[in-house]
Order: sequence, then structure tokens, then C-alpha cells
Amino acid sequence: MAKRSMKFATTLLAASILASCAGQTSDSGVTRDEASVPPDGRGSVVMTTGVGIGDVMSDFTEEKWENSVWLRAYLDELGIDMKAAWYAKGKEAITQKVSVAIASGKIPDLLAVNSEQLSSISKTNLYTDLTSVYETYATPLTKSILNEDDKRSLASATFDGKLIAIPGLNSAIDGASFMWIRQDWLDKLGLKVPETASALEEVMRAFEDRDPDGNGKADTIGLVLSKDFLNQGLAEAVGLFNAFDAYPKIWVKDESGNLAYGSVQPEVKDALAFLSRLYKEGIIETDFAAMDIPTAAELAANGEGGVVFGAMWNGMYPLQGTKDRFKDSDWRAYPIVSKDEQPAQPQIKLNVEQYYVVRRGYEHPEALIKLINFWTELNYGDAGQDRYNRFLGLPPAPGHHYTVAKVWKSNKNLQAYLDIKDALEKGVLSKLNAEEKGYYDNILKYSAGDDSFAQYEKVFGRTGSYAVMNDYVQRDLFKMDEFYGASTEAMRSRLLTIDQMISEYYTKVIMGTESIDQFDAFVANLGQIGLDEITKEVNVWKETDRAMFSK
Repeated sequence: MAKRSMKFATTLLAASILASCAGQTSDSGVTRDEASVPPDGRGSVVMTTGVGIGDVMSDFTEEKWENSVWLRAYLDELGIDMKAAWYAKGKEAITQKVSVAIASGKIPDLLAVNSEQLSSISKTNLYTDLTSVYETYATPLTKSILNEDDKRSLASATFDGKLIAIPGLNSAIDGASFMWIRQDWLDKLGLKVPETASALEEVMRAFEDRDPDGNGKADTIGLVLSKDFLNQGLAEAVGLFNAFDAYPKIWVKDESGNLAYGSVQPEVKDALAFLSRLYKEGIIETDFAAMDIPTAAELAANGEGGVVFGAMWNGMYPLQGTKDRFKDSDWRAYPIVSKDEQPAQPQIKLNVEQYYVVRRGYEHPEALIKLINFWTELNYGDAGQDRYNRFLGLPPAPGHHYTVAKVWKSNKNLQAYLDIKDALEKGVLSKLNAEEKGYYDNILKYSAGDDSFAQYEKVFGRTGSYAVMNDYVQRDLFKMDEFYGASTEAMRSRLLTIDQMISEYYTKVIMGTESIDQFDAFVANLGQIGLDEITKEVNVWKETDRAMFSK
């Protein structure tokens, strides 16, 4: 029961790979700009772009990018001669390089930006209106993918009725929270998988008190939590807030139909009271407020934690580490619990890796659309397995990090699970692409006794997180962020400070140094320092920009 101050060796978050020139975190490491074939189809046109190199791409070189199969295909098949306007390596350098380019008014022919940079560009004359270009050149397949999120991503790139960028869409559902539990501890203690918050509390108390690892020491922790518990991904509490119908850091509809910030809604108080009780009982580590995500990840991997709330990929990192150290360990993903018998709604938000902007005055803006068409046909069309493998197969194929522009289907990873499920249960292998076949093969290796491949079973297998994700989808449980526009003026200047204040207040309440009775006064103060103004701007967007696009 007594807690001790711990120091753990930090580990690199393997799930984080820089994908955008704007410095966004995603599964892609390179971004740049593109050109298109002249209308008469003769020769080629040059398109310049900025190339951002992710921090973890240790084998990336400028020469490899310039001579990659992607750039050769762009030239040979599309007549687009891609040229690097500049290179930048690392998140901060990439973000700075893009921001400086925008501020100087000199951007490459194609530039990948984040949402705040897109908002800044919208106030300049640097961009090309892509509305008619997109309608004319995007293939039905490309349009179908960009419409999968009810046109939210396209709306987010639309200003004053003009589509000023093409959104590099990624999966929103992949950001949902899951409850990861040591199934082997449940089995040892004779406990059932909890479905309600009260049942989860009992399970975590048992993990804390009943020596589930059997070493005779009081060294196990009910819930692994980091100081960044409001950031979805790993060692977070967002899934627990959702259990109480609270949705921090997203915008929700209030009783009148207006948009309100989820972090300050009354339901938050019940979630904070629950977490505060867990902390008081010793179920949460005493020094969680000083624990960064890598440290919390090591705590879970080291076999000391019993419950972790996090993303679908936690089975790969950090929980594969538990299997590596403890052969009989068995982490499994389950749906987040609920405060009552009604299922909880995991919150998600629009997921755009980057926005692709074409420089005003560039003669062939349709080049961007053709590059994206190339990507969608290769991934989701009838390109064929051999062609797919050439670009996106196992090494030495360069993979998607070398692409210039791409959009992902919103259910890409879920579809991989479904295809693998058919392969495992029915022997249907024909649906598997190279990526899926790799996951399938690794699951078989795990089934044959190689525990180093447990992570693939825990994500894409029959007992993996995507089995739960499929259940989320089938029951239509997701709670989508209602705001998906570009950052408003007040957001850019004040929301970061407001979010920091919210995190600090939540932490103090959980630790018992601040009273939940001060919640209303705290919210009122946030309103005075900018949240009221932000809320007003968000609702103006709701009534104008979003409404205009949806017509």
C-alpha cells in the first residue's frame, strides 16, 4: 500500500514518427510539394517542396529521397519532377522552417502545414484556391476517401467558401482510448473483466493489495498514470473521464445545441472525484504528477502496473516489454468502462496529419491532386500486389515515408484486422496486402511460441485492440469533437494557457491539494481569461463556416 518515489530509465516513444513539414506527429516522416503534367502531356514540370525528416528516420538521406522509387514514378508516370526547396530534420526545425517560409511570403510550390499554419496562410495571398481543381482532377476513389469523415477534413481546409488546401487525412478512430488490463492477474485473483467504474475500482484495489505478481512484495500498482493524463495515447485518464460522460479537450454540444468546451462541463467533477479517491487509496502512484510518459511506460512494461488506459498501439509499445520480461504476462485491451450499465463513448477528433497548400501562381496546381490520386490508387485501387510491394512492401521498399502527398482511409487499420481475422478463421489469404500479410505471419509466429511477436496478436489478432475497435464501430459509440475548423484567433493566443491551467487544477484535485468545490469558480475564471471568447468564436464557426460548407 505504501508508495515509494520511483525513477525509471526513460524510453523513446516508438509510436511517434514525424510526418509533416509542419512538425506534426504521425506515422509518416517526410513531407514536400508537388507538380503536375502539362495539359498537353508532353515533357515534365518541376514542382518544389520542403522536405521534413522525422527524428526517428535514422536511415534517411537526401540522396535516398531524391532517388527513391516514389520520385522516379512521379516523373516517369505523371511527368512531375519533384525538387527539394529545402530539407529540415526534427520536429522543431521543421515547424520553424515552415513558419518562416509563411512569414516571409516565399513558400515552395507545394507546402505541408499544420492547422495553425493553415489558418495563418488563409489570411494571406500565398495559396491557390483548389476548389475547382479538386472537383475536376480528384478521382472518385480519392473523393470517396476524403468524404469518409462526413467531409469534416475538407471543411477544415475551407475558408470563405474556398478550399485552400487538401487535407492529409488519417484515421480519427485510431485515437480512441482502450482499457488495457493484465488478464493473467485477473485470472490469478479470480476476477472478471470490469465493465463499470465501480467494478474497475475493485479490480484495481485487488491489484494493489493482493500481490497479483506473486513475489510477496507490496510493489504492484492498480492504475498507471502519467502527468500528461489528459493527452490521449498512453498512461492517460481520458478513457476514465469518458466513463463519466466527460470529454476533456474536445468540443461538445450543450443542452441548447451550442458548442461548449468539454474540459469545463459539470460531468468532469464526477470523474475527478473518482480519480481523487483512487489516489487517496494508493491505487495511483504517489508521484504520478512528476512522471512523464516514457517513465510511466517503463512502469507498465516492468510488470508493476495492472491497468493502463491508452491507444490501440499500446500492445506494441510499451506492453510488449512486459511479455519480454515475464513470459506468462498477458495484457489485453477491453472497452473503456462506464459509470453505469450504458456503454461509454470514447472520444475522438478529426485527424489530419498535414494540409497540402499549393503556392499561388503555380501553373499546374492539379499536380497535387494527381499525386494524391497516385497514392490512393496504389493503396486502395487495383494497382496489384507486385506494384504495391514495390512502393510499400517490406524493405528494401522505401515505404510511405518517402511519399510527397497522401491521404489514408479512415478505417485502414480496422480493415487490416478484419482481413487478418478472415485469414485466421477461414484461411482466406487473398485479401491480405503486404502490410497485412506481415501482421498475419507475425501472429502465427506468436501462436507457434515466439513471444517477441505477441504485440501483433495484441493489436491485430483475435484478442487484440482492433477486436474492441470493431465493437466500438459496430455499436457506433464514438464521441466526435464537434469543432474541426482551423484555430480561431483567441484559441491561438489563449487556449494553450487555459489547457495548462486545467491540467494543473485537475492534478491538484486528484492529489487532494485543491477542492472539487472550487470547480465552478475555476471555470468562471477560465471564462474571464479567454475561454468565453474562444467559445463565442467556435459557435460563430458553427453557424457560418461549417454551415456554409455543408450546404
